[in-house]
Amino acid sequence: MSTILSHIERRTRKLTASELGLTTSLVGAGTLITLIEILPAGWSVINVEVRRDGTITSAAGTTVVDIGVTGNEDAIVDGVDVEGAAGWVTGPTFVRYDSTGPVAIVAQVITATAAPTAVAGLTISLDIVKIEEEN
Repeated sequence: MSTILSHIERRTRKLTASELGLTTSLVGAGTLITLIEILPAGWSVINVEVRRDGTITSAAGTTVVDIGVTGNEDAIVDGVDVEGAAGWVTGPTFVRYDSTGPVAIVAQVITATAAPTAVAGLTISLDIVKIEEEN
């Protein structure tokens, strides 16, 4: 059983397409972005929200975002499709991440097979909380 030792903190980063490395010529991985420089041991990521800040489309491929930790960049969100009109990305499937040591939380956009035809930035919000096991 876990005990929450703090209030939920929301960390939000608003990223431009340029910061993400998301261009109409990108095929493959964009820029690896640090969302949280250090998530200490005993802290957990318990929720993730992603918002398109404009339209992202691709005629022949898919544009996704991974969210994770350095060395395991898709540990929290693995390839959520971010294409569509400005607005919230519907329910990204995420895996709660429990930090066992100080780690960086990172994000990266990836395009598959073809470059996007329209690009925009993303706003990524993470809910984090200090959790310990109850004795």
